[in-house]
Amino acid sequence: MASNNEETVEYVYIPDEGIYGTIIRYGAWSSLIEYYEGGIGYTIEVPNDEYIVVDEIGVGYLEETEEGVSYPEEDGDYL
Repeated sequence: MASNNEETVEYVYIPDEGIYGTIIRYGAWSSLIEYYEGGIGYTIEVPNDEYIVVDEIGVGYLEETEEGVSYPEEDGDYL
């Protein structure tokens, strides 16, 4: 699970449409998926059993201080 210092992006494939996209909001029965085709962005609602998660990427955020570069903790202290 992603912390406040990390964002997780899940890439999905929708076989019926033949497209790849990213999940922008999960739901109990369906999720909102964003994809681009021909330079135009689309957001569609897809039932959870109609897409496949193909990759998950975590992106961490760093802060630079006098002590160096580190991941900030939730309370503002540094590792």
